[in-house]
Amino acid sequence: MSRPRASLHFTLFSFITLCLSLPASVSGARRDAKAGQVISMTANYWHPVGEKADVQYVMKEGFPDGMIVLKSGDVALNDLSFRDGTLEFDMKPLAQDIPGMRFRQRDSKNGEEFYIRSFPDCRAEDDCIQYSPVISGFMLWNVYPQYQRRAPVVFNGWNHIRLVISGKRMNVFINDSVQPTLAVGELLGNTQQGGLELHGPAAFANLVVTPGKTDGLSPVPLPDSTGSDMNIVHDWLLGPLTSLRYGSTPRYAESPQDPRAWKPIRSERFGIVNLNRQFNASNEAAALSWLKTSVDSDRDQQQQVSLGWIGHAWVFVNGSLITSGKNFYYPESERRSPDGRLSLQNGSFMIPLHRGHNEIMIALYSSVHDDARSRTAYGWGFAMRYEDMRGLAVPR
Repeated sequence: MSRPRASLHFTLFSFITLCLSLPASVSGARRDAKAGQVISMTANYWHPVGEKADVQYVMKEGFPDGMIVLKSGDVALNDLSFRDGTLEFDMKPLAQDIPGMRFRQRDSKNGEEFYIRSFPDCRAEDDCIQYSPVISGFMLWNVYPQYQRRAPVVFNGWNHIRLVISGKRMNVFINDSVQPTLAVGELLGNTQQGGLELHGPAAFANLVVTPGKTDGLSPVPLPDSTGSDMNIVHDWLLGPLTSLRYGSTPRYAESPQDPRAWKPIRSERFGIVNLNRQFNASNEAAALSWLKTSVDSDRDQQQQVSLGWIGHAWVFVNGSLITSGKNFYYPESERRSPDGRLSLQNGSFMIPLHRGHNEIMIALYSSVHDDARSRTAYGWGFAMRYEDMRGLAVPR
């Protein structure tokens, strides 16, 4: 009987946390029949975020709590702190874009985001809807193709969206879906609690926040069969950034030389080495990141390796450049399957290993654009897997 008590304590804590965090105006808002807070979509309850917000607060027949028409940018709900529960709302895209909602928004650079790709073929595309963490100002849409799905979305009409959030898990229901349209096995942002923001271009209405209502969804992440794969290289050393000489091939001698400057880093869910957690999104010059690991081989051999990455990667083995490849989103011709996202399907190649100790080093320029723009605002990372571990020993 201890587990139901723990679950009840968790639910009550979530409810009390949100209720104490609601501003007086929101706390006194109209309750629906299921004890959710019906949020007014009027100017007294929301504020623009940044300078790009083009917002109108509209009162219209059939919408007793108003409607937010957000032509561009973002608006945030005043003084709300949300942890777990259900977020339910209606959204009508106003253009072909990626409107949606951010939740657990700690600040402008950290939170969780759900959005719709409001394009005519959305219902048939496998990336119609998506969850992405927002980490240190980076929006990681191109890192997690596992968290995008096709969905019964009306790209130019109203859609009913329900997000059920519990600890590290989220289920997404679109329109009349009875089963989750998207099940997120692990929320990957740095925040556990925070505000709500709406992202345009879209109209939003009928927002109901129900703290603690998780429909029995466990807060514990689902098992990660890919990330626990023993053939994936989990442990690396990360060196300091160096200047990118765009258009030139980096040389092994350009890698950071001071051994004290390298720090350990370990892969995360899906075996991804997530560099977005190591840096901050900024307008700084584009840079080259360096990572290295080692492997001991019981003989001289050629070993098949799969690599997933964003941007341009160069692979060195024992000081020699073995291969390189591009996976930029723009231009379209340089997108690797699947659709320019990070995946172990991106590339596969042979590496030469000699008997004994071998060093593998990767130079990585992560960007969605094949040019020398400023530091990326999106995914920054990679994953690597050996096809066959027989005769190999890697750091654990």
